[in-house]
Amino acid sequence: MGRQIYDVIVTGAGPSGMMAAISASSEGANVLLLEKNPSPGKKLLLTGHGRCNITNIRIMDNFRETYHENARFLTSALHAFSPEDVRAFFASIGIPTHEEDAGRIFPDSQKASDVCRALEDAVRKNGIELLMESPVTSVSPAKDPSGDLWCVKTNDSEYTGRSVVIASGGKSFPHTGSTGDGYRIAEDLDHEITPIRPALAPLFLASFSDPMTDRCEDCGAEFTLAGVTLPDVGTALSVDGKTVARSRGDLLFTHQGVSGPSAMSLSRYLPTDTGKYPEGKVRLIVDLLPDISEEEVGKNLLSAMTDNPNRHMKRLLCETFHFQEKIALLLLGETMDLSANQVTKKMRNQITEKIKRCSFDIEKCTPLDMAYVTAGGVSVRQIDPKTMGSKVKEGLFFCGEVIDIDGVSGGYNLQNAWSTGRAAGLAAASFSRREERRE
Repeated sequence: MGRQIYDVIVTGAGPSGMMAAISASSEGANVLLLEKNPSPGKKLLLTGHGRCNITNIRIMDNFRETYHENARFLTSALHAFSPEDVRAFFASIGIPTHEEDAGRIFPDSQKASDVCRALEDAVRKNGIELLMESPVTSVSPAKDPSGDLWCVKTNDSEYTGRSVVIASGGKSFPHTGSTGDGYRIAEDLDHEITPIRPALAPLFLASFSDPMTDRCEDCGAEFTLAGVTLPDVGTALSVDGKTVARSRGDLLFTHQGVSGPSAMSLSRYLPTDTGKYPEGKVRLIVDLLPDISEEEVGKNLLSAMTDNPNRHMKRLLCETFHFQEKIALLLLGETMDLSANQVTKKMRNQITEKIKRCSFDIEKCTPLDMAYVTAGGVSVRQIDPKTMGSKVKEGLFFCGEVIDIDGVSGGYNLQNAWSTGRAAGLAAASFSRREERRE
């Protein structure tokens, strides 16, 4: 009896890989799905802090900004499988969803595990052969008398397919299985890999470099900011005095620096130098009141000080601008123990400026293994944006994080996985039917 030839072999059972497999099988393709972990969707379980931010309803309106420099590449895939299509798909497999703030879509159960389980059930119900603990070691063309085929090797087995979908993920959070295997495989098959770097990662602040004493030394006070959250602030990343990126959203102080959407979206623009940055080279600038101009902040502060000359400045700032006490201390520095009538015009101007431009030295580039998403990857110039098919090797397809596409926080990266996975799976199934007819 001859060896089995699969129509489509998918490497990686993450979000994009499972979507690719399900999509290919829906077209009647015989699909093999290979996963290195003992269970599928390990990284999916971490998304949305365990709640799984499936997509974002605003994507079709803002994707050209939120997917950065390669956003145009996604135009066809997003229109073919939009956020609304994603919601309909998940409803069809038993995962109803709802909308939360900023257009974010979550499962009604609020559990990423339910999403993962539903996808795995759909994989099995569609007759897809799912093999766990099967890390792919190589993918190569296999010339065969009956046609051009692909040979996919794992540690202990070898499989043959008419087409292959590379859905191996990026290189962030390696404990989930994302260890950059897809980059190596693509490079071995003559594909260009855009340099990878962390995206959606926390920022390390120089003043917080000692996790045991994460004091804010710049303000002259002995207190920790860890655990303080600033809702809806503006942030900017400055490199050598030049602003290279801006963001807006919630900011969370940690024992090592800052996290939250407003900080993490800036991480992809960090210089990828190894070691610590020189003092002052890379700075995080925080605008605590992004909807109010500096002039208006100054007027409001002066008015409050004039009306309350004997009020302690810490209390005055908290009452006037609704700042938390630790943020007021951060802003006041040497003036923290003064009453309003003791503060000079120069001091007042300094406080005003700091409200609009509170700056911190960033210590170093965040390690890639701490990033939620990998920026960089297989160059989009070598991939057909409609099919996710390789322009270099016929019958080879890519989807998900392995491609040089990354988005902002809020469901954008999972939508990329669903849309590119869908496109790759359908196209791989179509290609395999063509190859089967040739045989």
